[in-house]
Amino acid sequence: MRRILFLVAVLCFALLGCTQGSSNQLEEVVNNHNDIENLEGLDRFVENVENQNGAKINYIQYGVEGQRGVKTLTFDGKSINVSQSVAGEFIEEYNCQGLTIEIEKDIKQYILRDCSGSFNGDFVLLSIPNK
Repeated sequence: MRRILFLVAVLCFALLGCTQGSSNQLEEVVNNHNDIENLEGLDRFVENVENQNGAKINYIQYGVEGQRGVKTLTFDGKSINVSQSVAGEFIEEYNCQGLTIEIEKDIKQYILRDCSGSFNGDFVLLSIPNK
């Protein structure tokens, strides 16, 4: 009987460890020539920024020739740090004061606001048809 209880306890700890590990996984939004995967993840990131909750996400976009560009957005509760790489090579880094969603007629835009560093000003991260 003790062996069975021990095995059940070990199994519960193992399952609990697996579920906790998956919740810490870095969320990714993929834009493959306007075929967007996990747009909900970007919406959750915007919500975290609005609520001043720390968050981190990778925004992945593929170029015309297939090169993989990654923008890692990290919000610390005050500003968003953007680190960009293409094909694994670091390109630039800058900080932005916010991330907003603007909807104008048939277009929905995710805009990084008041950026400074390697890029200055506002930056349209994603522009998609508003369905």
